Amino acid sequence: MKKRNQIILMLLFSISTASFCQKKVEKINAQELNKWQTFDKGKKTIKGNEIIIEETEGSNGYFLISPKIYDKDFTLNYKVKAMSESTVLITLFSVLQNTASTIFTLPKENATPRQVWDWRSSMKHYNLTINNKSHRNKPFFFKNNSKLSKGFNERLANNIMEVGKWYTVEIGKKNNRIWFKLNDKLYYDIQDCNPLKKGRIIFRISGTNGDKVIFAKASFKDVVISY
Repeated sequence: MKKRNQIILMLLFSISTASFCQKKVEKINAQELNKWQTFDKGKKTIKGNEIIIEETEGSNGYFLISPKIYDKDFTLNYKVKAMSESTVLITLFSVLQNTASTIFTLPKENATPRQVWDWRSSMKHYNLTINNKSHRNKPFFFKNNSKLSKGFNERLANNIMEVGKWYTVEIGKKNNRIWFKLNDKLYYDIQDCNPLKKGRIIFRISGTNGDKVIFAKASFKDVVISY
């Protein structure tokens, strides 16, 4: 009887441990993404299971900001499609402002591009920028500690996306490892000895200004965050 009780206790402990270690999976549909905080001039449209975001007149990039602060380790998966030739796709993650408030502070509506840059660069975050051929640039990935300090700054030799096609993105952060996959191909696998602890997730799109203004437009779907 004693041995039987010991076996039962061991089984119960194993089940309890497995439940404790199980990841939480958060599936965010288009309607839920539509409730995320936004910044700068743009608009959102729900089309089936997609949310389409686009810049409008006077925009300096359009931001979609998660209401939740995610802990240190997580995996972000989503599908994205650039819908204009000038759509730069930017994912900021582990975004944390230097304030004790849980409210995410935005610049004023009439903020200048420089003021928006100061606001963005003052926050700790990781920045993954892809599909930036229209800006005469290649994909890059950096850690922002402050306006004057970056942790790492990595760049790819070639562009990896085309307009009008769906791509599957995976961004992962576990312990000191941070990685990025596109269509299951690993492009970045970085060891950060002092990783950022927690923060929000922000999707941003940006078009081109100057003589030929082309607004950014992109569609997102199947957003899943595991942590």
